[in-house]
Amino acid sequence: MSLLRRFGYGRKVHAGPGRRNPGSTPSNAVHDESTVLRLASELQRLSPERAEFLLTLLCRGLGEEIADSERYQAAEVLAGAVYPKYRFSEFARIFLEDDAFLTYYERFMDVGNWHSLDRKYTLDQLLKLTLHLEGDLVECGAYKGASAYLMCKAFRNSDCVVHLFDSYEGLSAPGNRDGAYWTKGALQTPEAVLHQSLAEFHNYRSYKGWIPNRFGEVADRRFRFLHVDVDLFQPTLDSLNFFYERVVPGGLILMDDYGFTTCPGAKRAADEFFASKPERIVMLSTGQAFTVKR
Repeated sequence: MSLLRRFGYGRKVHAGPGRRNPGSTPSNAVHDESTVLRLASELQRLSPERAEFLLTLLCRGLGEEIADSERYQAAEVLAGAVYPKYRFSEFARIFLEDDAFLTYYERFMDVGNWHSLDRKYTLDQLLKLTLHLEGDLVECGAYKGASAYLMCKAFRNSDCVVHLFDSYEGLSAPGNRDGAYWTKGALQTPEAVLHQSLAEFHNYRSYKGWIPNRFGEVADRRFRFLHVDVDLFQPTLDSLNFFYERVVPGGLILMDDYGFTTCPGAKRAADEFFASKPERIVMLSTGQAFTVKR
């Protein structure tokens, strides 16, 4: 109990007859304190050597008068205690202060879901490298339109078209190279959601159907940017097989799923495809990978 008392729990406050304890609380607060005591006790059991240190960091990190750098350091240690595999990047990265981009991102994601923030930001920045090129843009695996929004926005004042391919019925059945993470129908979203997401744009076309069934409708087009985000081996391979030769020299091929253990098929498809090509795949710390067409 010494650890709990160190943080102010378990102390008795006495008051005279008819007087209310100055620290007394409603019954629901007492219940909440009991839960806190139980959790703190469990922390002490799980990590007896670090429990006090971790609780100290948590209390300090939640304090109002603390510098952002110290709060960041506290978060790094606390996260490391729970999930040691995760490695925090450097403090004070500018993109985390980009309010306009954060507002865009929150529009498309569930509350508290920042899992693809760095990938969306990377896509947005890489699009700048294709502004001077000829050709359209294409995305295989459009989902709700978050990435397509950035593509449409970047080229809203040009004549090029953003071509979006998706079944809108979720993923196809995973094969034996895809691992056990995904299931058939995962990530299903109606096509109407995409149109709602892109309501302010007129420079896109949506092709509903299983990859690669409708690719032939753009066989005569050339592309400056290809975004492959289909998670599985076969649709990744099908996308690269069709669009690679239609990407102009200097064009970018960005693969969203390449660097994730949850998408082994996507990486295998890309590695097999580019093994016979002159381009080299560059894997990013975001989990994405890209190459520049020669």
